[in-house]
Amino acid sequence: MVELAKYGLILVAIANLAIVIVPYMLGRAELMTCRNFFLFGFTIYQVTSGVITLANPGSYTPEIMVSQQNAIAGKYLLWIIIFEVIFLASYRWGFGSKKLAKWTPIVKGTPREPVLWIFAFTLLGVALLLRFMILVPYISVLTTHIGMSTAAVAAGLGAWVWVRRPLNPAAAALMFGVLGAALIISLAGFYGRRPIVAITGCLAWGTYYSRWRNLQPARVIVYAAIFGIIPVVLVAKYTAIRGQFQGTEASGYQRLTAMVNANTKVGLMDLVSGQECAAWSMHLMEIYPENYQYRHMHSIEFYFVFSVPRALWPEKPDPLATVAWRDAGIPGVPDGFSIGPGIIGHAAAEGGFYALILYAGIFGLFIRYFDAVLARAPTQPFIALPIGAS
Repeated sequence: MVELAKYGLILVAIANLAIVIVPYMLGRAELMTCRNFFLFGFTIYQVTSGVITLANPGSYTPEIMVSQQNAIAGKYLLWIIIFEVIFLASYRWGFGSKKLAKWTPIVKGTPREPVLWIFAFTLLGVALLLRFMILVPYISVLTTHIGMSTAAVAAGLGAWVWVRRPLNPAAAALMFGVLGAALIISLAGFYGRRPIVAITGCLAWGTYYSRWRNLQPARVIVYAAIFGIIPVVLVAKYTAIRGQFQGTEASGYQRLTAMVNANTKVGLMDLVSGQECAAWSMHLMEIYPENYQYRHMHSIEFYFVFSVPRALWPEKPDPLATVAWRDAGIPGVPDGFSIGPGIIGHAAAEGGFYALILYAGIFGLFIRYFDAVLARAPTQPFIALPIGAS
């Protein structure tokens, strides 16, 4: 069953690639959509990560190795297929999402280049203020995350202008200046990859919706392969060094400096492997509910209470990502450390099969809403880029 599951996951990965590329090459769909970004992440962290987990059990933490490999491997493949079918069906159906998107007010028109540069630098100032100047207890929890997204949009605006004149040295200098400032602002004192993923996502989003979407698909694929090196290297380098800043308050400049000398290959391999995400999902599938009681729909609950400071609510539930490693008995892990259980792992711990169905449907409708809004104003940077940052 392990071999069957492994090759089944490989076929799922190929199918996901076809779902994204074939309609785009035929001119029937956009390349850069929230759905496609989700499928890309899902494929890396749940599908190909699952192939690596099944093919090389020694590649992940021994404490989370499953004891019933055949049973869990078959169940994992089945859950992957069921999740994707329901996700894609709910996305296509879009019940309520498409209508809500039509009711959402949007900004009309496309601003001129000087206006975009002014907004880019203004947003950097706003991001700096939100990240470091608002020290009001509890409120700063929210402003920190808003500041990161604001910096990502600023970087996206730089890419939006630059890609129209990629050989212009002034535009390139301004774009890389905005990008560097956005990275310094966002990465300061933050351990996770969320800020840099938002920034690199906005770079890709900005280049595509500003100019590339009007080019021939084959040409866009070539450009994406060339210019895509920038965001991939940035994320890989940060992945390689972020562990050394766990629990520290290192500045964004210190982190950016460390990234310059980071081992890109190590970070890239860590990313491609999915960082044990599938291994954690399989582990959680095996121990819930046999060893631990279900945390029914905990992710939905935590989504709504995330911004509530723990100082006001000491009994605030911990996210699965910060308790799973403790339940697994992994030694030598610092407080605050978190793992990526993946959406399959969350479903396994938060209700089992019914949670899998529910989460797949919710994700499909949620993502369809943003894609429907984006489809109404694809050339408007103040619509496209905030969606890309999310």
